[in-house]
Amino acid sequence: MEVKVLSKENVMPSSPTPPHLKTFQLSLLDQFSPVLYAPLIIFYPMDNKDDPRHHQSHEELMATLKSSLSKTLSHFYLLAGRIVDKSIRCSDEGAVFIEATVSCSMSEILKQPNNEFLMKLIPCSERCTKPIEEYAHVIVQANVFDCGGIAISLCLLHKLMDATTIGCFLKCWATINRQLFTSSSMTNDDNSDPFSKMVCYDYKELSSLFPQTNFLPFHPRLHEALSSNCEEKSSFQRFVFKEKAILDLKAKAKSNDVPNPTSVEVLSGFIWKCALEAASTKLGLSQIPSILTHAVNLRKRMEPPLPEFSVGNIFWNVVAHYLADKKTQVELSELVSLIRQSFVDINGNYIKKIVGNEGSEALVKLVWERNMKLFQIPKLYICTSWRNIDLSEVNFGWGKPIWIGSAGNSNTTIKNMIVLLDAISNDGVEAWVILEEEEMQILLENQEFLNFALLNPAIPI
Repeated sequence: MEVKVLSKENVMPSSPTPPHLKTFQLSLLDQFSPVLYAPLIIFYPMDNKDDPRHHQSHEELMATLKSSLSKTLSHFYLLAGRIVDKSIRCSDEGAVFIEATVSCSMSEILKQPNNEFLMKLIPCSERCTKPIEEYAHVIVQANVFDCGGIAISLCLLHKLMDATTIGCFLKCWATINRQLFTSSSMTNDDNSDPFSKMVCYDYKELSSLFPQTNFLPFHPRLHEALSSNCEEKSSFQRFVFKEKAILDLKAKAKSNDVPNPTSVEVLSGFIWKCALEAASTKLGLSQIPSILTHAVNLRKRMEPPLPEFSVGNIFWNVVAHYLADKKTQVELSELVSLIRQSFVDINGNYIKKIVGNEGSEALVKLVWERNMKLFQIPKLYICTSWRNIDLSEVNFGWGKPIWIGSAGNSNTTIKNMIVLLDAISNDGVEAWVILEEEEMQILLENQEFLNFALLNPAIPI
């Protein structure tokens, strides 16, 4: 498979950012966030002879994508700027847009998605080593296959975007593109643009709720620390848990503390359990202590709630601690109970304590305490759920995606990472799991794990 880049350019917002929206101080939550790209690939096959793409040339298709991206950046003006020092400069420098062709059919890739092949579709490395002002917030690569199918791959700067921001941005872009694609013309009348009244929520309010501090670094290289803490390479694997498997796991995970575990709780708990057993086996121990963090969206938990289209890393990582007592086996129900309690702790009173100037001090203290615990319990797993951001609804006018994937470089990808998202077939949940190579191999030999998890099944077109 050869991926040939045809062109690369900056796409500017369709209208300039107003002067009063040019500069914003980074919020404390974005100050905490590491400097790295989140890679994502969205696949759209060429369905049949009735596919509307048959009626557009390659040049027209790319022009429509760039035009709709330009309009979208006018709404998400923060994403068209750059981060400079401690601020976001909405300088309208735009997003990077790359056109590429792929010398194979999409079905060849999707019959068994391969991390090495998928990496070729992604526009850049997830690791950021240059000064932060040199990085665009959005990098897009439109990959056109021999069969006419398109994979839209993106690298989205995590420094300013959480999963909710990514979902809102993509749905906005896709909706505008769908209108441009299905209409002979789209006027500049506000009524023709469903997002004309929706722009980034006032970032200044976010900065006032979570004011930045000089007591912590502004652009932590967490990505480098977590990806290079071991000489061993990482292994990126995709698993699918069907609905029946999830129901069976829920039955196993029930306890007096958690009589009704959710899918996210049981899947993150089960993967944590099996990954932890793999790490213990590697070390020749019966079990080891561990920490699991889970990203929790704060928007709806705020008082008053923040809009879903608020840009930024508006989440907090809750922490579940497994202390590894004298028991010889890790119990799924115990881990699920720990995860549930970590979610319960993020309530209205907790959030009131972390907003404002006093809250900023409290958050800094929490970060320091958490870092100290990591020295004592070094086996950290990071889990995030993308299940509620509706990526399956991202329709550019070519129908819904057949699959949404990602990939990671074995030398630079963060280890001990779990990402959960809905399977496109609506039958279960996908899990992207990144572990050290030896630990992943042990996991793949764990029959209990494979009784519930399907390893990288084919995506039918």
